Amino acid sequence: MDTTVSVVMTTYAGDNQSELRDCFTSLLEQERKPDEAIIVRGYNLPSELVEVITVFEMNAPFSVHDIAIDEQGRGHARRIGVERATSEFIAIIDADDIACPNRLSRQLEYFDANPSTDVVGGYIGEFETEPTDITSVREVPTKSDDIKRRAYYRCPINHPTVMFRRDAVLDVGNYREMEYGEDYELWCRLLANGKKLANIPETLVNVRATELITRRQGREVARREVQLQRAIVQSGFYGWGIAFANLSIRIPIRLLPKPFLKRIYRKFLRS
Repeated sequence: MDTTVSVVMTTYAGDNQSELRDCFTSLLEQERKPDEAIIVRGYNLPSELVEVITVFEMNAPFSVHDIAIDEQGRGHARRIGVERATSEFIAIIDADDIACPNRLSRQLEYFDANPSTDVVGGYIGEFETEPTDITSVREVPTKSDDIKRRAYYRCPINHPTVMFRRDAVLDVGNYREMEYGEDYELWCRLLANGKKLANIPETLVNVRATELITRRQGREVARREVQLQRAIVQSGFYGWGIAFANLSIRIPIRLLPKPFLKRIYRKFLRS
């Protein structure tokens, strides 16, 4: 298949040097290498992280574009990454995640076999310390109708696994300048505009479970839940009735102590 794919990553002060290096290694070890990598970062990125990017740029057999911007949220950074990318397809990965070796090749194969699809994600494996020691798997629905139904109350795509047609995302306005839930809001906006989303029933990326729990807890996250639901309502995907129902569940969960939150994720939201 004569197509091109760009990997878009954001990284910030506070990211771990070793984890960023492991993420880059997983990109270098892809069966099907990306055609370019777009790294969007803050101007204040620590020198040790900049050094990791520099080494990656020197060793990568594909183009690497290091873009420094003022920090205005992850939605803004990803928006810049999509705008700067030159490929037909864009794959998203987080700076602390590890892509499985067949991730890009498997997703490109899916697009080749399903040309009407605009977005493809997959499962993520969660680990505590070692990427080979998977403690749980976050599964997502694989059929388009099931994905749309899931989107009414939960994010239906695992963002670190996603690959999408660049034109489809630009067609609905790209990522919004949001700090939280920018992916969920984008999927709802795509669905509201008739785009087709799918998931492959395979683990494509391994992620650190402890970091996931931390990012989903606290009063600030609860406040951002309100902003997220407002944005989805404004997208036209659903109305305030569903939004209020979602908030009545989501806000109390965000305020739980970490041990209880972790137990809920493991018991009800993972396999």
